[in-house]
Amino acid sequence: MKTLHKFLILILSLFLSVFFSIAVFAWSEHPMLAHPALKGLPLWNRLDAVAAKNLKTFLVEAEPQLEQFLAQQEAWSRANLPNYAPRPDELAFKATGNPDDILYRFYTAIRVNPHIKVPLYLHLLPNDDTKGRTVADPRHITTLKDISSMLNTTYVWISEGELLLPLDVLSAGNDEPDYGFDLGLFADNNTDYGTVYGFGSQAFGNPNLEYSSQAPFHMGFYHEAKILYKFGPFLKRTYLDYRIQLYRAMSEFAFTNNQPYWGWRFMGWGMHYMGDISMPYHVKPLPGVSTLKMIWINLKAMLGLPAAKDNAVQLVSNRHTVLEEFQVQALRIAHQESNWDHPFLQALTNPIDHVTFSENFIVDVAAKESAQSSKNMDKYIEKYMPATMVSDPAIEVDDLPELDYIVQVVKEEKGQQAVDKITVAIAERLRFYSMHIRSYMTSILDAAGV
Repeated sequence: MKTLHKFLILILSLFLSVFFSIAVFAWSEHPMLAHPALKGLPLWNRLDAVAAKNLKTFLVEAEPQLEQFLAQQEAWSRANLPNYAPRPDELAFKATGNPDDILYRFYTAIRVNPHIKVPLYLHLLPNDDTKGRTVADPRHITTLKDISSMLNTTYVWISEGELLLPLDVLSAGNDEPDYGFDLGLFADNNTDYGTVYGFGSQAFGNPNLEYSSQAPFHMGFYHEAKILYKFGPFLKRTYLDYRIQLYRAMSEFAFTNNQPYWGWRFMGWGMHYMGDISMPYHVKPLPGVSTLKMIWINLKAMLGLPAAKDNAVQLVSNRHTVLEEFQVQALRIAHQESNWDHPFLQALTNPIDHVTFSENFIVDVAAKESAQSSKNMDKYIEKYMPATMVSDPAIEVDDLPELDYIVQVVKEEKGQQAVDKITVAIAERLRFYSMHIRSYMTSILDAAGV
């Protein structure tokens, strides 16, 4: 029996490691989602502009209180997050009074990539005016080697002390976790910090691929069949809930210590992960593939017949990619045309009924609903997207030039009805996204008395 158990773990591990080495993205360019979802709220009318402040300045000012806060948050995480990997005690933040290494002490205490770049800048939406500010090179904002996904966005530098609208600060922070925060954090990622962070070996994905290593922090599989957890316990080694709760607490800490700029920016960080949950491919490892089918096709692969496994992995990866590309391209066009009647923007401004954020919200509300939607979303993609892109396992969709204008391709090959059907399906997901991030924000502001 033990041999069978180990065999099935190996089967599932091999299957999922291939999958997660390919697809680790969720929604693209989060500010294009978060800003319209939040901009109409009346709370902005009562809030003052906030002064931009460098992270180092904030840390120096908050250092005495920060040591105790992070210790308390670590204790809370150990007690309340069921699959949490405790932070090694030697990484605990200590208030030494030394400003020279305070960034490094902070980054390692919250276990992010210590080489991240967290400058003062704004992330503009399409049609936003730079207002005379200097345009920033994305390479000075991210640690990513491949910045192609950032080249359609305009970033501008801001100065310390400059007064900014809170929503603009939150929006800029909302995309930052995809700029390298969670890269290289595992023991087998060939980084010096990954060997001491305490997360162990990467649970799934290819540890040698740059972007793959962030997957366990941006995905959470909370609603799988019991047999999948039994024979694939590594699926529980995800830290999406850890990031959401950590940055939620850090935002509250900043607000209550009279540091509103960092209250909003930390909120943006946490809201990024909160938004990831509404992407079905981030809460289900293989939408449309049953547990038994997964085991069966991997069993065949172990017996020397890998075609079914390879095909399933490629199809899921392609469908994930075209969904994301359709969303971001259609949304960018809607912003550029100021088309506020577009179903995406209407969905973001008209979320589903509010559910109050609680400790169970991440798993029992947001992730549960998103997981339930995954099968239907996969069916919509199969039916209405071009067959070459989503139903031909011989195709790597990233290699197709048509991917760069996917909305037009769908219209030409499947008709306007197909564009409309896909748009409505994604819009429904965005109604949930909007509720999720609004609930998250309200919980922070209420707790901090803002």
